[in-house]
Amino acid sequence: MDIIPVIDIRDGIVVHAKGGDRANYQPLTSLLTSSVIPEDVIGDLLAWYPFDQLYIADLDAIEKGVHHPQRYKNILAAFPRLNIWLDAGIAGMEDYLCYSDTSRLFLVLGSETLKDISLLEKSGPNVEKQPILSLDKKSGQLLGHGAIHESVYWTDRCIAMSLDNIGANQGPDFEWLKLLMEAKQSVGWYAAGGVRSEDDLERLLEMGVAGALIASALHTGKLSKSAIESLSRDITLP
Repeated sequence: MDIIPVIDIRDGIVVHAKGGDRANYQPLTSLLTSSVIPEDVIGDLLAWYPFDQLYIADLDAIEKGVHHPQRYKNILAAFPRLNIWLDAGIAGMEDYLCYSDTSRLFLVLGSETLKDISLLEKSGPNVEKQPILSLDKKSGQLLGHGAIHESVYWTDRCIAMSLDNIGANQGPDFEWLKLLMEAKQSVGWYAAGGVRSEDDLERLLEMGVAGALIASALHTGKLSKSAIESLSRDITLP
């Protein structure tokens, strides 16, 4: 399975996401880094383990519609072996095109913010890669346009994003993920929110998920390098 670390950025620093309560996210504290500067955090994370993909939630874009495309060009230039999955609060084509000329950047279309569902049917002008749909859920409610949660709109890779489970130390929303996987087996599903340990990852692997997005379990030391290596695809430690 793909194990993809997550960082959340607000006002230029990395913050610790917890329970989807964004107003109360605090600057990151981590066993892996002493910094909250995105490039430093990424560098320290990759020094600890050679991840080839990173998920970034840009909270300024998600909450305020403030986009920083140059930030991600700079990060990708600094880390030439890295691919980024970016949730930048895309609402429509204008937002989408802010990032269309950036290679190794894969846009995540979150159901919470997406207004133009036609973006799920096409990759848009000058974009050769399909976006990744994130089905967002909070307080038991599916977020966003109701049609997005119908399987006809699901992309080849989809994220099941349970915001309540993020950083809550209660495990992923296994039941919801199971329902989604049964609804459309051709989708590569990625679990987001709640991964606590190797046991959670092993259960997700047994379910047949394509991957998992993780943050807190890395920064608190609850996931070891050996566990990640044994569960990951196509990555070996140097």
